[in-house]
Amino acid sequence: MKVKIWKGTNQIGGCITEIKTEHANIIIDFGSDLDEEKDFEIEGLTKGTPAYDAVFITHSHGDHIGLIHNILDTIPIYVEEISEKIYHLLNAFTYKKHTQKQTLHFNFHEPITIKDITITPFLVDHSSYNAAMFLIETENKRILHTGDFRNHGRKGPLFLKTLEEIGKVDLIITEGTTLGRKNEKSKTEEELTLEATEIFKKYDQVFILQASTNIDRITTIYKASRKTNKNFIEDLFTANIATHLQNNKIPNPQNFSNVYVWIPKKYQKKKNEFKKLYIEPFKKYSKKEAYENKKYTLLVKTSMLEDIEKLYAKKKITNAVLLYSMWEGYQEKEEMKEFLGKIKNYGIYDKINLHTSGHANQETIALLNKLKAKKVIPIHTTNAQELQQILENVYLIKDEEEIEV
Repeated sequence: MKVKIWKGTNQIGGCITEIKTEHANIIIDFGSDLDEEKDFEIEGLTKGTPAYDAVFITHSHGDHIGLIHNILDTIPIYVEEISEKIYHLLNAFTYKKHTQKQTLHFNFHEPITIKDITITPFLVDHSSYNAAMFLIETENKRILHTGDFRNHGRKGPLFLKTLEEIGKVDLIITEGTTLGRKNEKSKTEEELTLEATEIFKKYDQVFILQASTNIDRITTIYKASRKTNKNFIEDLFTANIATHLQNNKIPNPQNFSNVYVWIPKKYQKKKNEFKKLYIEPFKKYSKKEAYENKKYTLLVKTSMLEDIEKLYAKKKITNAVLLYSMWEGYQEKEEMKEFLGKIKNYGIYDKINLHTSGHANQETIALLNKLKAKKVIPIHTTNAQELQQILENVYLIKDEEEIEV
């Protein structure tokens, strides 16, 4: 097999991997860069005569799936079904134009054969629901593409079991997002639940800034809300995602009698088709009783300042805190700076950071040594050389450099 990293040997996000055999040629992930959404062209994939047999997507984050609308129509795209639904919801709510491609859905542990190559998806713990890693096999070679992973989330115990099931491989292509950061133990979601509960006890209103696609964190916040007798209110986008997961263990208004919905004012400007699909089904869960007793938890977005102002004007913000549960780097963005500055005008003076990474720490990455790989290629990192201190047989390459396995 031959491997080429089109993008990703010196950047986080937007990674594109090509794996080629004598007869088959596949791509793993085709997403946008984190800091810009410009298109990326590959001859035979996005233009010209089709030269690829399939594209496989690890999960629903835009830096892994965000450019699939540019893929030539005759090239099959394999993606997990719920991940695709989340991707389409994100586009619908953020005004992003995209062409809905015809896709094929894979199931975990069910191998897919493309000519002389077999790809098996495995469920992996990540801050994106139903994320996958892929085992790629030919008759005599085995490659593991980890995608984004960790083992301190709610599906964390799967990781070691999966490595034992996979066994020895010839090559690992692994993410290294946390390389270069301070090496410290990652908090588990259960630890965050305990911390959040203690914080919630001190406040009547808790406003949460977190990614709607981080389902583990939604569950964490919900548990803390219930333990402190607060009504739990999801913003419309989060409510749509949680409901579309079709999992009655995930807090959502359809299956939980104590989960409410806040419909932000900004969505009233959407077209009727949007309102019919994403607002109308949730109107019955948007009730004043959710915040009337002044004890509630509300998931918010930076675009919801008008909504927070409305609650303040109604005297429903009396003893409040903002819980920031995202990567700290986002606080440098102008929209975030504006939001964090203006909420103080509405009685939210306290801000507390409570977060854990969606990516593997260095101790977890080291567990990949169990696979006895002959070569390891780091991607999804700006500090690839640091992997040499953690894993054996690390091989550093540059974008568009091809190696043989």
